[in-house]
Amino acid sequence: MKSAWLAGCCCAAGCVTGSYERGSVDEPIVDSRLADLQVGTDDLGSCLRALGAPHRVFEVAVGPDLESGMALLWVWRAESGFGVQVSVSARDLSASWSGDFAGADLPGCMLWFGTDLRLEGWRRGQLGELLAGRRRRPAPSLGD
Repeated sequence: MKSAWLAGCCCAAGCVTGSYERGSVDEPIVDSRLADLQVGTDDLGSCLRALGAPHRVFEVAVGPDLESGMALLWVWRAESGFGVQVSVSARDLSASWSGDFAGADLPGCMLWFGTDLRLEGWRRGQLGELLAGRRRRPAPSLGD
């Protein structure tokens, strides 16, 4: 029954296209590089030498004196997936649908630094988990 319904949709559709895509963003940071980092000992410079440039930098833990720490985020992706696009046109009506079946959440890691730029901690996980509760506006400028 499902195959008959699918065949009917394909015949009624003006165009059905499929695609396969493969993409990557940077190389994963291996666990041993993260495990070598020492909380309280490593600083911003040594972490950047070990891991390379991050994708994003966030201001965190802004105190009453407007000094703040920072969090650095690295993400990577190596995924592939299928996509489908269906378009229908009939007289004065047209519609289309597309679906992407590739993974949506990226793996990554985040490092937190205090105002002295010493490593306070790190965590691996999915991007959505790492950013939960971390998005905020920067502190006001100390300019004139």
